[in-house]
Amino acid sequence: MRNPFIIGSMLKLSVLLRFAALSFHSYSTEVLSLPPPEFADTEVSTNFTFAVGEGSNRRLVFTVELVATPTNNVEIAVGCDADEDGSLSLDEAALTVGYDCGEWMVRSAVKNSVTYFDAVDSGNFRRTYEVRSRSIDPSWNLVKVTRRGLGVSSENVSFSLVESGFGLTIR
Repeated sequence: MRNPFIIGSMLKLSVLLRFAALSFHSYSTEVLSLPPPEFADTEVSTNFTFAVGEGSNRRLVFTVELVATPTNNVEIAVGCDADEDGSLSLDEAALTVGYDCGEWMVRSAVKNSVTYFDAVDSGNFRRTYEVRSRSIDPSWNLVKVTRRGLGVSSENVSFSLVESGFGLTIR
């Protein structure tokens, strides 16, 4: 008995379905440098609103570039501005990533933990963090960039909410 899916040399059936892998930024912002501090505590920050929304193929991408010193700190925090005052407080920050006085760190309010890694000497450094869909809370609506410390940090911070497509090939 012939296999109904094989029709010899006279007819070849080839089906190719291709859904290209897509990625696009649904939100992106970059902070080239924060202004000088107004007060003696040397802290300066800025906040950006955004909407995560629902979706299974989303990721957050944070990039921090700075001139690192043992006394400076540059952080990106993301969370829900529960009191709607336009400033993300420590209690509202679900996730914080950045450089803290000689070490890169990730602080998670969900896991109630702070992880320090890759101690570095002074100099120019760049680090990218990525948060996948399963760790993203749809209620997150605010990003806060903060710099503390003495000396010139020359920070460059970027934040993106990226929606990823998928790839599928059937032959």
